[in-house]
Amino acid sequence: MAFPTLSELITRVRQKADMENDGNFISDTEITHLLNDSIAMLWSTLIDGTNGSLFSTNAPVLPKIGDNAYQLPNDFYKLVDVAIFTGGTYLRSIEADPQSYAQLTVQNYNGVAFTQHLLQYNQAQGRFELSVFPAPAVTANIAVRYIPKAPALSVSTDELRLPSDWHMWAVLDAAIQCLIKEESDPSAQMAERDRREQRIKDDIRSMGVTRVKRIRKLGDEDARTSRFLLPSINFSS
Repeated sequence: MAFPTLSELITRVRQKADMENDGNFISDTEITHLLNDSIAMLWSTLIDGTNGSLFSTNAPVLPKIGDNAYQLPNDFYKLVDVAIFTGGTYLRSIEADPQSYAQLTVQNYNGVAFTQHLLQYNQAQGRFELSVFPAPAVTANIAVRYIPKAPALSVSTDELRLPSDWHMWAVLDAAIQCLIKEESDPSAQMAERDRREQRIKDDIRSMGVTRVKRIRKLGDEDARTSRFLLPSINFSS
């Protein structure tokens, strides 16, 4: 499957906004920022609507950075689950209550041993860290499944590896923002984006992800005003 490059996506945004000959009113750099914002919005919403099942991946062996602390991958966005290899099998770790640090030393309940984990963001280091109690003797015995950050495009040859209707949602959303800046009417592009949203919903249903019931947009009520809110798609039951 061929995926569109950033250069191709920028061209499509200009075509959808009818701004192919607009001079430098909106630069390629600005369109790149708009595209990345739209991709991140779509990514976050798809994750929320499917519990991350579409994009989750297994983390490599985590570097140990403290007695109980491990550094999560640089592209970490959201934790899915943690399991610890114990007694010949992987047992799911329990998410710890950050308000009850005294309980982190408790390793069994009614005679049943268990492990707890705590997700934290280290502002000084600018990274996400995972603390595990008790820490296993071997770091490789920690299995972490997580969701990476949304893809961000920066150079012209970067590809957006999403199905066609999905990347077209981002193209249309970026085109709408271009038209709003120009104080033009984006209603035709909004209508096309609505159709793409329906196809995204159908695609996900065909994958067997049943949590998605309906796609709802916010912020399209007053597209002509300069205080237009950025639209988004939201999954709700």
